[in-house]
Amino acid sequence: MTPTFLVSTRIELDLGGRRLVLRAHGPAHTDNDLTVLDDKTRTLWLSDLLFVDRLPVVDGSLVGWLEELDHLTAIAADRAIPGHGPAAVPWPAAAEPERRYLETLVRETRAAIKTGTSITGAAREVGQSERGRWLLFDEFHPRNVTASYKELEWE
Repeated sequence: MTPTFLVSTRIELDLGGRRLVLRAHGPAHTDNDLTVLDDKTRTLWLSDLLFVDRLPVVDGSLVGWLEELDHLTAIAADRAIPGHGPAAVPWPAAAEPERRYLETLVRETRAAIKTGTSITGAAREVGQSERGRWLLFDEFHPRNVTASYKELEWE
C-alpha cells in the first residue's frame, strides 16, 4: 500500500479507543526517523532510533541522535520496541547503552580532531572501549567514526 500522508512533525491517530502518536524526528539514525507511541499500552516503537545489542549505525547525525534521545527518554512509556534487538525492552533504561556509545563517539572524535588525528587514525582509535559490548562492532564502528569525524570536524 502506498502512503497517503506525510508525518512532518506529529500526528495523532484515533483508532477507536486507542490513540497512537506518530512523530517525525530530525536527523539522527537517518534523516527520516519516525516513532509511534501507543498511549493505552504505554508502548513506544522507536524503529531504528534504538539499537539493542547490535551496534547503532550513524547515517544521519550523531549530535542529532543524542538530542533526539534526550527527547525520547523523557516520554512516559513502559516498554520500547527497538529497530534492532529483542521484541521489547524496558524504557527508558534500554537507551542507556546506545547513549553511552554515541557519547563516546562524540567525545573521542572531538578529541581526535583537536589533536590533529587523521580520519583514518581516528577510525582505528576512537571508541575502542566499546568493542566487545556490541554485535557487529568491527563491521560498522569504523564507518561510524568516519561519519562522526565528517560531522564534527567543522564545529
